[in-house]
Amino acid sequence: MDRRAFIALSAVAVVGFALSPALQPAHASTPRLEEELQRRLGVRLAQIREVAEIKITAPTIAESGANVPITVESDIPVDRVEHLWIFVDKNPVPWVTDLKLTPMNGQVYLSTRIKMGETSNVRAIIKLKDGSYVMATKEVKVTAGGCG
Repeated sequence: MDRRAFIALSAVAVVGFALSPALQPAHASTPRLEEELQRRLGVRLAQIREVAEIKITAPTIAESGANVPITVESDIPVDRVEHLWIFVDKNPVPWVTDLKLTPMNGQVYLSTRIKMGETSNVRAIIKLKDGSYVMATKEVKVTAGGCG
């Protein structure tokens, strides 16, 4: 192999590595998230249906990942809901919190502050009493990480 061919192949390899994250589908989940979902919920991400009845309120851009305010609320009647989980896809440990709900809660609502290590999807997953899972997803861009 001559010098020109080596330089050309090297350039192609560098461009390929640089573009590879951009070529992944937006719904691609990290292996850590899949492992955490299997461990805590017993289901895969593909088995969870995204619905409009769950709303996540969070900043589009968080200046610091150390303190990101989020609110999760749902129009689903609380007597149909069993459990609520919050996951952050790219955190070292994706599971953030979970909450068991009863009709005494009055409605599906959770407001808290979370830590995020980097720009990632925040997922609110609800288990319904019929055994099905539904979720909402919101991407939060983090300018300074907080989980490092």
